[in-house]
Amino acid sequence: MTTPPDPDHTPLFDVDAPVPRTPVERLLALADLYTQHNDRIDLLFAGRASHDPDGSVSSARRLERETLASIKAVRQQRLPAIEPVTSAVVRLKQIAYLTSGATRYLTAAQQALPEGDAEPARPDPRRGLGQYLRLARELTALAPAAIVESTTHIAARLPERARSNTTVPDMDATQRGTLLEVARGHVIVTEQYGQRGYGHTVTVDIDVLRHLEDQNLVTREPASAPPFFPGGPLRDRVRLTSLGLSVLSTVINSPLHLGLAAARPVPAPAAAATTTRVRR
Repeated sequence: MTTPPDPDHTPLFDVDAPVPRTPVERLLALADLYTQHNDRIDLLFAGRASHDPDGSVSSARRLERETLASIKAVRQQRLPAIEPVTSAVVRLKQIAYLTSGATRYLTAAQQALPEGDAEPARPDPRRGLGQYLRLARELTALAPAAIVESTTHIAARLPERARSNTTVPDMDATQRGTLLEVARGHVIVTEQYGQRGYGHTVTVDIDVLRHLEDQNLVTREPASAPPFFPGGPLRDRVRLTSLGLSVLSTVINSPLHLGLAAARPVPAPAAAATTTRVRR
C-alpha cells in the first residue's frame, strides 16, 4: 500500500512487507486489513482487549483511504465498462462509504467513554460505547468477502501487464479454495477439541493448511481471533503471507490452474522455515 498512515495515531494493524504491486494483490491485502480491524473489535466485545479509541478511529480512516486508493489503482487499468466489472467497482465504492460510516460510529464511541476513561470489561452492545462499536462493526462485517468477490471479477479483465505471474508447484483446486477462504477472513484454527481449522461454514482441512504454511503462503497469528463462546480460549487467525497474496492473485479467477502454463513458478522459499507453523 502506498497511502501514508495517519501521523497522529498508530493504526491497530500492520501492513505486511513487501508492498503489494498489482491491483489484485493490493485488493487482497485490503481484505486482510479489514479482517484484522474486525477481529480487533470482536476481541473488545469478548472482553479480551482494551479499547483504544484513537487507534480505532485512525484505523477506520486508513481503511477508507486504502479502499479509495485501491479503486483508483483499478481504474487506472482502463478496464472495460461491462458487467460484472462495473458492479465490482461499485461494490468497492460502497465499502468505502460504509467504512466512512463506521468511522463516524467509532468517533461517537470515543466520545461515549465513561468519566475517567473507565470502561467495562465487555462493552454492552445495546447501549453507549458498546452500541457504537457494534454499529461500526456491522458496517465493515462483510468487507473482506465482498472485496475478494469483487477482485475475482476485476482480475479476469486486467491486462497482462497488471497481472502477477507468481505460482508455486502443484497448486490444486483445494489449495486455491483454501487460500480464497483465508483471503475472505473465514479461516481460524483452534486446538480446544483437537486441532481443527474452520472456514465460514465448513471445516478446513488442517493438512491443507499445514501444506500451505510450509510453502509460506499462509501464516497463523496466535490468539488474534475471538473465542467461539464467552470465556473460551482465543483462536488463531490464518492470514495470507506476502507470497500468498501474489500466488492467489495469479490463480484467483482460475479454478484449476487454467492459463498458467507461461507463469513463473516460484519454489517455497527458505524463509518459510521461519514462519509460524501449524503444530502437530
